[in-house]
Amino acid sequence: MAGQDRRSIRRGYAVCGDRLVHYRRAGEGPPVVLLHDSPRSSVLHLPLLREFSDEFSVYALDTPGYGQSDPLPADPAPAIDDFGDALAGAIGTLGLSGATVYAYHTSSKVALSCALRHTALIGHLVIDGISLPPEQVPEAFISAYMSPFDIDAEGAYIGRQWTKIRDLHRFFPWFRREVGARIPMDEPSLEAMHAYAMDLFMAGPNYSSAYAAAMRYRALEVLPHLETPTTFMARANDVLYGYLDTVERCLPPRATVQRLPADDAVWREQLRALFRQPVGRPGPVPAPVASDRKARRRYVGLDHGQVHLHESGGGAAAVLLLHDPPGSGLDVQDLAAALDGLRIVAPDLPGCAASDPLPAPAAADDFAHALLALMDAEGIHQFAILALGLSGPLALALVAAAGDRVTGLALDGMPVLDADSRGAIAGRYAPAILPARDGAHFLSTWHRLRDEQLQFPWFDGTQRAARRAEPDLDAWRLHHRLLATLMQPERYGDACRAALSCDPTDPAMRPAGPVLAFEVDGDPRYQGVAKWCRGLPQGRCEPRPVALSRTARILRDFFRSVA
Repeated sequence: MAGQDRRSIRRGYAVCGDRLVHYRRAGEGPPVVLLHDSPRSSVLHLPLLREFSDEFSVYALDTPGYGQSDPLPADPAPAIDDFGDALAGAIGTLGLSGATVYAYHTSSKVALSCALRHTALIGHLVIDGISLPPEQVPEAFISAYMSPFDIDAEGAYIGRQWTKIRDLHRFFPWFRREVGARIPMDEPSLEAMHAYAMDLFMAGPNYSSAYAAAMRYRALEVLPHLETPTTFMARANDVLYGYLDTVERCLPPRATVQRLPADDAVWREQLRALFRQPVGRPGPVPAPVASDRKARRRYVGLDHGQVHLHESGGGAAAVLLLHDPPGSGLDVQDLAAALDGLRIVAPDLPGCAASDPLPAPAAADDFAHALLALMDAEGIHQFAILALGLSGPLALALVAAAGDRVTGLALDGMPVLDADSRGAIAGRYAPAILPARDGAHFLSTWHRLRDEQLQFPWFDGTQRAARRAEPDLDAWRLHHRLLATLMQPERYGDACRAALSCDPTDPAMRPAGPVLAFEVDGDPRYQGVAKWCRGLPQGRCEPRPVALSRTARILRDFFRSVA
């Protein structure tokens, strides 16, 4: 996503009980809520957010379990009414009662349930494509259609899911791969295919939850009881277009049907006209969700854009925990949890995962000033830093910028390299990621991230590059790093390049305060750090334990000693 788009489209979380609902928001004016189909996310509605933000306050929500929204409890499997109630909770939390709600495909049944169970909540419901089969969908069909999203340590799941994604756009049902099941439509563009795949991979095992619930929902039986003013619509090229005939046969008293041509311009014009219809609600909606600041995941607005962060723990001592780029703050949550008694702030570095990138080209000093602004925004004056991998040089730049605001610095996995080595690595460390129709960019990125655990630099297969630290090849952690990297394929390498442009031996980056550095004998990822650390005024080097609990104990003791 381009930087300009991310400045105009803001993201946030609504705190709904113990769940977080992620949303995107743009514009000012009467409120409009956009709901996506499955297995998509609010990313689907980026074009509509841009289209209608000139006139409306447009909110696009991630359904629970999709995008970045927390899932509903999985046992028992959630029904559509559970999703409808969750939607009502999100609308209420965001202060959007009385808004126009636009629902597309799967979400049409979620919105229908919400309107039936919370009759005064939605001002005007716009349903764009709804499936109304006369009989209950057989469980055998649902089971086949919702094939499980199972990952593995070898990466084979990537090809399996990518093939399914392609066939979802070629056959109905996707598993009936024959001429008679071919869908009369063009394949999506590479960009659209990548976005669809990202949404499915992000939903993971939850991808089928709302999907299956919608298939089981007997919408035809409850439709006549709908009291909310509703417009049922579909475009002529929509596979659900034919169900408008069914809608007309049981049309609720306050509902109308609109048949649209297969013309996106006409569709957008009609949506604008529908969104303009008065629904007896108040005027423009103010910026919502003060409770967002209490969320364990949240966005913080800075001059360059938004930074996404994870916060955990508590106590007076604050630690800024920087993940190894590429990746995200999610990568370090096990470590954060082990550092009990400390307030841990773990952002996605700018350009990584859900954090907006800095203006290009971004140097280490730019990252340092953004991170310092983040701590200012969080009201944290003094803090320690724990930097993993290549975030180490960025942490050194931050120490230089923050001065005595940083009480101590801990480093785990920062190599200290000469200029020639850093330059040679920088040129290859974060290669361009270009979407491929066969999904090869997913698999090649997965291997690149896995190789990081086994050799440094990751592209060097020689014996001298073999790492000595025990590799973390956990399939789910690798999966989450894959998604974090592919969320911004054009900018994921910014932090890596900025780090590799830094010389830790530069006197200007020499920390005067307490420094703890871990070392692993013979591991190229840790090369040079012991000698460098022992040359510092308050430097201390420790062998890195294999067990997380022992590592956390050393770190806790260090951070408490410098607090």
